[in-house]
Amino acid sequence: CQSATDEILWAAGLLENTGKRLIGIKDGAETPLSISGIFYFEAVEKRTFACLQTEVYEVFLTLKEAEERFRSLGFVRISKSVVVNLYRVQAIKNDFEMRTLICLDNQENLIISRHYRSAFRERLAAAVSGKEARS
Repeated sequence: CQSATDEILWAAGLLENTGKRLIGIKDGAETPLSISGIFYFEAVEKRTFACLQTEVYEVFLTLKEAEERFRSLGFVRISKSVVVNLYRVQAIKNDFEMRTLICLDNQENLIISRHYRSAFRERLAAAVSGKEARS
């Protein structure tokens, strides 16, 4: 069964990357972060932050590094300053100003810039159909 194989490969990739742990800094304390718990990465004033369910940690990698390193785990760029975890997207909607918004599992809303919209939709469709390589 191809779907079960894809799920196993994705889980193996998750375990492999979880074992490497990403270190986040909050209030001067270092904390190991589970990649699957990260909703999105955001760059603000040349610093990168990992945003979880309710907490935010500074991480020492660029958005480009986060996008490349965690692409196989469903992370995709949605704007110049944000890389989001596809598996944390709850809904996608257009607002009255023709912007595309995504609502995450933690009820936070993010705007997808027009430049990244089609690539985001392609990655989302591939992930939903099970065609995205999740290993």
